Amino acid sequence: MNLDVHALRTFSQLAHSGAETAAWSLSELTGIETHVNVTKVELETASDVECEFREQDFVSIRIGFSGGLDGRTILAFDRESAMNVVEAILPGASAGDELATSGLKEIGNIMLGGFIDGWANHLGTTIDITTPTYLDVDSDGPLDDFTVGDEGYGGESDHIIVFRNQLETVSDPVTFYLYMVPTADSVETIVDTATNAEEALPIETFTAFSDMIADGAEQASTDISAMTGTETTVDVSRLSFVPIEGVPMQLDDTTRTGVVLEFEGVPSGYIAILFDEPSSERIASALLPGVDAGAEMRQSAIQEIGNIITSGFIDGWANRLETTIEISPPQFVHDLGPAIIDPLATELAQQQDYAFLIDSTIRTNDHEFTCDIYALPNEKELHDALDQLTARPA
Repeated sequence: MNLDVHALRTFSQLAHSGAETAAWSLSELTGIETHVNVTKVELETASDVECEFREQDFVSIRIGFSGGLDGRTILAFDRESAMNVVEAILPGASAGDELATSGLKEIGNIMLGGFIDGWANHLGTTIDITTPTYLDVDSDGPLDDFTVGDEGYGGESDHIIVFRNQLETVSDPVTFYLYMVPTADSVETIVDTATNAEEALPIETFTAFSDMIADGAEQASTDISAMTGTETTVDVSRLSFVPIEGVPMQLDDTTRTGVVLEFEGVPSGYIAILFDEPSSERIASALLPGVDAGAEMRQSAIQEIGNIITSGFIDGWANRLETTIEISPPQFVHDLGPAIIDPLATELAQQQDYAFLIDSTIRTNDHEFTCDIYALPNEKELHDALDQLTARPA
């Protein structure tokens, strides 16, 4: 199976259109005005998706689909958001009771059914859906017993393609997520309608790059542990394809401290190493033990670790691609997350409408601190780099 930007754009547009139908369905059912915030196409592992559901403590509805396309869809809420929606159609329902569960299943059935209908209409086919299943923290995972196919994506059975839509209500602070996870054969069905053969690359190339990202995150985790003396692990690492204007929306409005750097080579782009404020304070203290450090010294410590994390993260790409990638001096940042990323996306928007977003999260086992890595490579140059990767034996 080959994949290119044209196919990814089609994926994104179809997923966004289906999500808009789902949002409209919720608005009609509950009277709560709802809109689609952002749509992403992600290449990641099933374990990363399962981990996210556990970490976020989602309440979700799962529906399978088969026929013209096969796979699963999941509607996921945090608990408070789930009850806000249920109360709009079933006043008096209590969290976790049978009435609330039934109401949430009905909402999921209507929204996910509308989402799948959009794909069926585009492909001119029929897609059947199963009855909805309610999932809680003690239930099976959203992808239990799900496989992408015997061969997976070019033999990479541990990777999945996920269509992720973030929806928000206008008046009340309700945010929820609509996931679609198709089988490999279903992805190929969609690809066949949208791919430009001259620009397409084997999907194994994308999975190989995804593995490189994971390796880079592991190296960054090792570097953080070595510098701070605290054991860290990679929580999640993924490659996403997202409309350029949606990139800043990937971060919440939490104030972040960290560094931004530019990298030049094949590919070029930008990278941000960000900590929430408590994490940045703990990182600085770990780097400056026993020192009564002022703001300037703590800023310098954050810049130093940001520079080292970036080097470990990017150097692996350069080695695998057999190229040189230069990194600029780190620029210290302290602002709301979207405000930090927006200028980087704006720079890339002069050349492209969509972005490949690389994001990894590293944390300590006791959640003492968390580090988020966001990389935005130039789309065309990343294609050139992946093309070189395709031509070179593993």
